[in-house]
Amino acid sequence: MQKKYSEPDRTNSNNYMLDTSAYNHIMESTEKMDATKKSITYGVCYYSTALQDNELSGKGAKTYNSDCESVSNFVVPPEFKQKVDIVDKELNVQLVPEIASCMRDHARVDGTNRFVATDSLSGQIYEKIVRKKASNKRPFEYYYDAMIAEAAINYGCILVSDDEELRDEVNALCPKRAITTDELLEIINTYE
Repeated sequence: MQKKYSEPDRTNSNNYMLDTSAYNHIMESTEKMDATKKSITYGVCYYSTALQDNELSGKGAKTYNSDCESVSNFVVPPEFKQKVDIVDKELNVQLVPEIASCMRDHARVDGTNRFVATDSLSGQIYEKIVRKKASNKRPFEYYYDAMIAEAAINYGCILVSDDEELRDEVNALCPKRAITTDELLEIINTYE
């Protein structure tokens, strides 16, 4: 499925940015997929960046070495890719532009990259997460997390992530702006 770029309606309090871990959680069961699918009828909107697509295709930031080359030989099974496509289609997941990166093969000149405003709240979140100590083997380990969190805050979305450390980093600067997938499902259940 080819996702489309869209700027979220910032007046909608039901805009959610799905982290890669949220995709994985939603794909675990038909019940979770059905609940999130039904949430669209309540005005819930789902977003991601192209980075989640990279991660879900086996080319996440953790796969890059110090020369900024992906060293992963992992091949995503077609069944998994099909499940990701179903989530994207059924939830009408829209893309938002992420900040530009100096990582190899990550720059696009199609207008879908933007520059981070380091003095903004989203810029502060990016800086805080990206500065975490990464290993020499995987120096870009936290870049995608930082860029996804920055995009969520920049566009007024609530980040849905099952990465506790990432949620804690976001919530430290922006309380209640990052939740787990189970918390999202609890919110959805209140609409019924």
